[in-house]
Amino acid sequence: MKSITIVLVLSVFCIAAAAQKAGDEAVVSAVYMNVLYRGVSNPVAVAVPGVKSERITLTVSGGSVTKGESIWEVRPGEGPECTFTVSVDGKKISEKVFRVKGIPSPLAVFAGKYEGSISKETAMNTESIEAVLIDFLWDLKFTIDGFVFATSKDGMDYEIKTDKGNKLTDEMKSMIASTQDGKYIVFKNINAISPDGKNRQMNDIVLQIIR
Repeated sequence: MKSITIVLVLSVFCIAAAAQKAGDEAVVSAVYMNVLYRGVSNPVAVAVPGVKSERITLTVSGGSVTKGESIWEVRPGEGPECTFTVSVDGKKISEKVFRVKGIPSPLAVFAGKYEGSISKETAMNTESIEAVLIDFLWDLKFTIDGFVFATSKDGMDYEIKTDKGNKLTDEMKSMIASTQDGKYIVFKNINAISPDGKNRQMNDIVLQIIR
């Protein structure tokens, strides 16, 4: 059985392919990396040197596949891997196993921070909390749909809840404006919806107000 060559690339959407002899080898290149992510469409480029793309068929065991204009979109199932089978004119050329991972959890940040200190001016000028994926090549967006803001004033603890996204309410901004130096503001019970539609409970943000 002829093998599939996996070409890893660091630049997104770069496709590389090499073969010793036309038609000898099927080349499958994951557009982002040699890992498929569960719950989203994974763009995959498939090529057999010397063979026109319309003669090539890709089937996936452990997932589903749809052919686009220039790439294939693969959606893995719940298993730990998918097997790609490449055929030309209905004849199997080769197959390759890809690993499947879940989308990693993002980090909740406020003004780019999740701990440490923050000036009152910066805090007052920051409108929302964000969910960011650290060191992740995919441009995936997580939607924050609720959180609790907490702080203390004059020896009293206060909590304000919102279920309307990631933006601070006017009441929260007012509390930040009156927070004394050295006191803390906290964002907790942060809920985000991942690109695959699942809820993610995120980390707390704990910041000390300074001048």
